[in-house]
Amino acid sequence: MSITYAQEQALSAADYIAVLGTTYMRDRRPVGNVARVEKMLAGSNMVVTAREADGEIIGVLRGISDGEWVCYVADLAVHADHQRKGIGTGMLNTCKSLLGPGMGIVLVAYPEAHDYYRRIGMGEMQAFYIDREIRT
Repeated sequence: MSITYAQEQALSAADYIAVLGTTYMRDRRPVGNVARVEKMLAGSNMVVTAREADGEIIGVLRGISDGEWVCYVADLAVHADHQRKGIGTGMLNTCKSLLGPGMGIVLVAYPEAHDYYRRIGMGEMQAFYIDREIRT
């Protein structure tokens, strides 16, 4: 399987939804609200994708960075049919390479993903958040 990883700032809402809609995150992202997904993507200055040789999208990393110190990864998702093949790690590595050695990557993981992030060697820290009132 040949996978291409790339920064893809013009990612469409349809491609984003095509990936996240197959994962446990589908109930935690507004995949039924295309206009909101478009705004989420427009506000993200680090979008990395994984695509098969035929161009089919199979992974999305969406992040927000200050360009100098840190990139907050809001979404890291691999299509359900392609999980456990190193694609998420490939997107994180591509993101890190694009950001450079002076940048850190931070993400808040759902409990379902904790073991994955531990397995790939990411450090742990406590996080705090204020949840949104509108979820769609």
